[in-house]
Amino acid sequence: MILLTVISLVLVAAALCFVFYNQFSGIVRSELRERADLFRNADTQTAMQELSLFKPNDMRITLIHPDGIVAFDNAVGTEGLANHKDREEVVEAVETGWGESRRLSDTLGLETYYYAVRLADGSLLRIAKTTSSIWGMFRGVLPAVICIIFIILIIGYLLAGNLTKRIVAPINNLDLNTESTPPYDELVPFIRTIEQQRERIAEQFSDLQSRTDTIGAIMDSMSEGIILINRQGLILSVNKSAAALFETDTAMDGKNILELIRDLELLEHVRAALSGKRSEFSIRRSGKSYRVFFSPVTDRGALILFLDITEKMMAEQMRREFSANVSHELKTPLTSIYGHAEMLYSGIVKESDKHGFFGKIKDEAARLITLIEDIILISELDENTGGETFEEVSLAAIATDAAEALSLKASEHKVTVSISGNASMSAVRSMIYEMFYNLIDNAIKYNKSGGQVKVDVSQIKDTIEIAVADTGIGIPDDAQSRVFERFYRVDKSRSKKTGGTGLGLAIVKHIVLLHKGKLALKSSEGQGTVVTIIF
Repeated sequence: MILLTVISLVLVAAALCFVFYNQFSGIVRSELRERADLFRNADTQTAMQELSLFKPNDMRITLIHPDGIVAFDNAVGTEGLANHKDREEVVEAVETGWGESRRLSDTLGLETYYYAVRLADGSLLRIAKTTSSIWGMFRGVLPAVICIIFIILIIGYLLAGNLTKRIVAPINNLDLNTESTPPYDELVPFIRTIEQQRERIAEQFSDLQSRTDTIGAIMDSMSEGIILINRQGLILSVNKSAAALFETDTAMDGKNILELIRDLELLEHVRAALSGKRSEFSIRRSGKSYRVFFSPVTDRGALILFLDITEKMMAEQMRREFSANVSHELKTPLTSIYGHAEMLYSGIVKESDKHGFFGKIKDEAARLITLIEDIILISELDENTGGETFEEVSLAAIATDAAEALSLKASEHKVTVSISGNASMSAVRSMIYEMFYNLIDNAIKYNKSGGQVKVDVSQIKDTIEIAVADTGIGIPDDAQSRVFERFYRVDKSRSKKTGGTGLGLAIVKHIVLLHKGKLALKSSEGQGTVVTIIF
């Protein structure tokens, strides 16, 4: 802006000098012409007489004979003056009666104007006047122009600063986060564009935030642990499950994976994933089993997925144990049956002892059938096909039926069974009966002589609570968490004696879960057991 201002001022000064110079030079030529025309009709003698009386100080007057010799000059003597016959204005005056010319002195910055007229006798009168040339005039005004430029620049700088503040201040004070009113009309397109961009950014940010929240909610709600890292090994995201697995919080973004994972085998798989190789392996941590998957993400980094396979491993273990236990439980009575049958077949049993052998075979076969029935029942409960018929049943009535079916066994063990309270619920009658039967049966078998079994049914609002308490031998603390497992027995010898299959409490657990109930056990060794069921 300063350069433009300086150039503009210089050009204006030059233009003005040119205009003034043309006007001034026109005035000078007119003045010379008017003076010369006063002598146009005079002769040489008359002109000499008038020039002797009229001696102008601002002009040079020269009288020239037709042959070019200078007869008179008011500025210098005629001696030594060159012949003027070839001068431009003289030649023109001889031919046309008048002539003019100008000659420039670049060194002095002066310009001389000449005007010549032909007198009556053929002599020539030339009048000359010297003035400043346009360059001399321009050099003369240049200091003043520089001063003016300097003063204008200072004034312009001050005014421009004030004007700039007035223009920029409203822009600086604009709140781009809210709808704004343009301070002046020139900013209307600018503000409109900004508002459109702000609305577009707000929409994009809202969409991005929604997607981020959705992804975050999905990741945090996943039971699987997920860790996402970039190519430099910096953590991009850790969900809650992965943070809990490594006993840290989710604020690990931006940190190196080495700060989270210290296991060398895990880190080797991480490096392989970052180099583009997929891999997986199993680890055990905090009492749980995990299958870890390492997947490279193209041009991004790697994804580490921790899949909890504890239940799968436990189910596999239970399946193996179940197979082993079933084989063992089936083998025992079958071996007994086979042994007794073989002895009978070989004829080595006395006639009087055969009845006992047949009775033993009958008991073992009955035990075998009971075991198979329990296995079938628990398999059906595992499948849970949803084909069961639910109906409104009286829990106290079903408990009474189960107690009556076990009355003979209770008498043999000298145990008293009592039922108190009542409640009704929608359930599968046969399964609820099986539940009461197994609980009362266990309470009788593992009770003390002269002991008691109390079944209490109560209802508080929408909650039904069933408590089966006995005064029996109790369950050790270390076995209480396992008594609901299939074929688990606290004491093998006692189990053989009582004739149990080891599936009773497992069946009870499945029936309770099928009816969306909760099961709890409280026992002290030697002081009895209380099994509580809440529907």
